[in-house]
Amino acid sequence: MPKKRTLSEIKKKIEKRTVIIITVQNLIDRLSDGENINFEDVDVITTATKGLMSGIMGVFSFRLSPPKALRKFTEVDMNGIPAFPGPCPNEYLGIVDLIIYGTTQSQTRNNYCGGLLFRELVEGKDVEIIAKSSEGEKVQKTMTLEDMQFAKLMGTRQAIKNYNAMINCESYEVNTIFSALPFKPNRTQMTFSGCGALNPFQNDPNFQTFGVGTPLLVNGSTGYLMGPGTRNYIKKPNMMTIAPFNGMKPEYMGAFKTSYGLEPICSIALPIPILNEAIFNDIVKSDNNVALQILSLVGREKIGEITYGDVWQDNFLMKFNPEACITCEKCRVIDICPTNAFIVNGGTVQGIDRARCFNCGACTTVCPDAFQLDMKTIKFEERDIPIVLRQSDRNGAIKLAEELKLKILKGEFPLENPIDKLDFADSVK
Repeated sequence: MPKKRTLSEIKKKIEKRTVIIITVQNLIDRLSDGENINFEDVDVITTATKGLMSGIMGVFSFRLSPPKALRKFTEVDMNGIPAFPGPCPNEYLGIVDLIIYGTTQSQTRNNYCGGLLFRELVEGKDVEIIAKSSEGEKVQKTMTLEDMQFAKLMGTRQAIKNYNAMINCESYEVNTIFSALPFKPNRTQMTFSGCGALNPFQNDPNFQTFGVGTPLLVNGSTGYLMGPGTRNYIKKPNMMTIAPFNGMKPEYMGAFKTSYGLEPICSIALPIPILNEAIFNDIVKSDNNVALQILSLVGREKIGEITYGDVWQDNFLMKFNPEACITCEKCRVIDICPTNAFIVNGGTVQGIDRARCFNCGACTTVCPDAFQLDMKTIKFEERDIPIVLRQSDRNGAIKLAEELKLKILKGEFPLENPIDKLDFADSVK
């Protein structure tokens, strides 16, 4: 008979502290070491992804004036980022409801967008709010996350079932969200996105264990899967989520500077209860089993395919050698870092802020003496093409998957059946 277990049985094992939970990365490592792991050896697998997720927005509600003083607020910005007040007018209440996109750029601060605003709120920093009422009166306030009545992060297109590698096939440089520096022409560089074997959709391709209403972690805060995200189809599924900003961790969020502007960073972790052998057999056992398409940057035509084993290979953490900086007269990398993770003193890099480092490898392409990360080289059309940028942080995803595991073990994260299945389109319109 096929082997199976129920979610109730797994919950009882959690209560008795006999449950066996492992991350996908741990499973891959143990299998790679020759260990034999079967259905009986694991009750829950935790998955995660951390990367550039432009489809996020903050949904807020807070007081700006006493009741009866003003009719409603028609214009609001936070740290210079224009918001969308409404749809509720909150007439004469002095309260504003608003939405801020993670991609919207500040009009008063350089290299600052919604993604950075969200991180700073989570860090407990003050936010400058300027609002205009329907009467034309200006209100200016300083506020923190704790001052807000409602503050949640909503994702419209997240945890895409991995992504793509990009090559610029044109004869000219291109500024793009897929590179930190101008993308060099003539098929001389490659960048890629996606956490490979750790991705939730990759490990449950038939959506047997998660769906509408499934609890998950968004940047470390417990939230819920709302349903399929935008531009969604069966071959490239993604999800829509919502979670409170309270409980999030700054290291899993923020913004990434590309050659075409800032893109928000977001992280998702999701458990997969191993309810039957079919679910266990779908769990990814190696990055070599996960395809990575190569696309032409301009036009997005598919021009090849490799695997995530070709780009990751247990090589996730950038290393820094400060001794290499001693003889440098001028540091070439300070302005290169897409997340401003360098600790700088006297114009020289002194260390790395690991809570900001994305392990993207941009610094290694400029100064391989001080920064070490094997970025790999791909054989493509009889030429060696170096990878110059990773737009997903596998190391961060591994940490979040481990955090989810510990939360489940401590009884701090609920395992629940979805209230409805995920329904994806057969194609993109």
